Amino acid sequence: MPTDQILIEGLIFEVQQGDALDFSFAAGSQRGTVAGGVNTDRLTSVLSSAGGSFGIFNGDVLGLSVRALKTNSHSKILSVPRILTLSGQKGSISVGQNVPFITGRVTGESANVNNPFQTIERQNVGISMSVFPVAMAGGNIVLDITSKADSLSSSTQASDVITNQRSIATTVNLRDGQTLLLGGLTDYKNTSQDSGVPFLSKIPLIGLLFSSRSDSNEESTLYVLVKATIVRAL
Repeated sequence: MPTDQILIEGLIFEVQQGDALDFSFAAGSQRGTVAGGVNTDRLTSVLSSAGGSFGIFNGDVLGLSVRALKTNSHSKILSVPRILTLSGQKGSISVGQNVPFITGRVTGESANVNNPFQTIERQNVGISMSVFPVAMAGGNIVLDITSKADSLSSSTQASDVITNQRSIATTVNLRDGQTLLLGGLTDYKNTSQDSGVPFLSKIPLIGLLFSSRSDSNEESTLYVLVKATIVRAL
């Protein structure tokens, strides 16, 4: 007997602190109205809530969100994965870099000082999503989902590589065609930048008079939208 398949459509994005997406504008509708089956006020409210964010929506939430993100300069689409898998089977997708991490080093008498022996382990760093959907009776879908968004910190040496990791894992029950919103994972970045007058800023003692340092704090929140649709077997 043929087995049903399930199409998983995702949208992984991040929004900077204090920024709000205007979904009603993206939908060409007024605030509080239903656009394409989506209550724009409710979707905006969930995204703006403090702490973890979650919700289940009907309608074209994915299309609405992509349009809103494209018109917002303070948001960034990280990935738009699409996975088609059999009911009861795992599906996964990933995109990123295969980064070397130094896990060991031998120097001194047991190794050439100019060319020390090193052991390196490579790990994937980037965006990934894995799903395990099961089509149930009555058009219900039990969805087990894990989504990760890893990135490299500012480092140039493999021995000092630091990764920033954000992940979401959950199991939910959806109706055929519904969209799940998960989020609230906030990342904080502190950066410092030095600037100054060439040559003069390098003079000992008085160089400080011709240079300055600016510090900035960035805060971004990760969200994941996932739509599950049953593709019936013929």
